[in-house]
Amino acid sequence: MYPHPMTVKLELNQLLASLPIAEKQELEQHMELVKLRTRQVLNYIGTPLRYLYFPLQSAISVMDMQPSGRVIEVAVVGREGCYCPSGLVGPATSPTHTIVQIGGAAWRVSMTTVVAALSRLPVFTQAVHRFNAVLFRHAVISVGCSQWHSVEQRLTRWLLAHHQRTGDTIFPFTHDFLADQLGSQRTTVTEVLSAFQRRSLVSYSYGKVELIDIKKLQALSCECFGLATQAIEDYLRNL
Repeated sequence: MYPHPMTVKLELNQLLASLPIAEKQELEQHMELVKLRTRQVLNYIGTPLRYLYFPLQSAISVMDMQPSGRVIEVAVVGREGCYCPSGLVGPATSPTHTIVQIGGAAWRVSMTTVVAALSRLPVFTQAVHRFNAVLFRHAVISVGCSQWHSVEQRLTRWLLAHHQRTGDTIFPFTHDFLADQLGSQRTTVTEVLSAFQRRSLVSYSYGKVELIDIKKLQALSCECFGLATQAIEDYLRNL
């Protein structure tokens, strides 16, 4: 059964948890608890930014989409932040293709409502601006990672990032989907996952990947996971 909105606290999202009481109360009266569906499209490139989303148990993938239809993830948003912070500081249309990577609960609020209330939300405004910088940092890290590191390292970083954002260890990912996200071949992803399973790092079946040994996966990942984690920790430390 899906939880009643009154039983779900804003504090389950770390950005919202950092706000002073007055700002929480200002936002709370306009917040709506929604259940995001896996693969749900929140925005196509160039479509209006209607809502800010604050994941609780979900993860939102920020991607680039080519004219051919191919996509690649550049950042992922979980319980540490919000999507789409750029709507408060930039154009009112989406600069990215954005889908729900992991379905689950999220708070959302109308972008129009938030913009109208910004003068009463100074701490919130600063936190959102800072999280926008985190997303930009993650996008830069992602570009470097795709250029310099192996599919094994990139897949490890990608899986760990989703564990970090949601706290989950079981994800509804197919090999085709993972290959698209990494900009790789499906056969390569299958080979890497098979090797991981033989080493008891993950377990997989069709449409499901389970992380078994987080510490060993962290040791296997490239330094980009540490850099991305540091960016989040610095942001959370200063909220």
